[in-house]
Amino acid sequence: MVSVLLVEDNETDIFVIRKALEKCAFATTLEVFRNGEAAVDHIRTLAADGNRPCPTLLLLDLNVPRVPGIEVLRELRNATRCSDTWVIVVTSSDSRGDRDSVQKLGANAYFRKPSDLHAYLGLSGVIDNVLSGAPDASGSVQ
Repeated sequence: MVSVLLVEDNETDIFVIRKALEKCAFATTLEVFRNGEAAVDHIRTLAADGNRPCPTLLLLDLNVPRVPGIEVLRELRNATRCSDTWVIVVTSSDSRGDRDSVQKLGANAYFRKPSDLHAYLGLSGVIDNVLSGAPDASGSVQ
């Protein structure tokens, strides 16, 4: 079972991401945080508690309230226990600076949210590729 932590504040995006996860080759459990502050608090709790497992995968929007997604990623990478968690940035940003920043912090893939539902559900392929250890070109951070 793949444990997925989703940091996303938009209800529609949460719904679509749930649907994309249902299409994945891996069985998943999902925990949703609607702001970066709650996600950072959760990561800190996991880092301090050796009895609780870290998520297998973090799906991260960069534009979330309270604490930006980039800081959530930084916190995850600094948490020794959870630093190996796979990360896919799922965001509306197409900024080269955002891509470079998340790549430097070790994001495994960058998925720009499309406006088309069918294309958005393509996130499932990116998730499958990352979890298989082989991100494809469409999901790469570059």
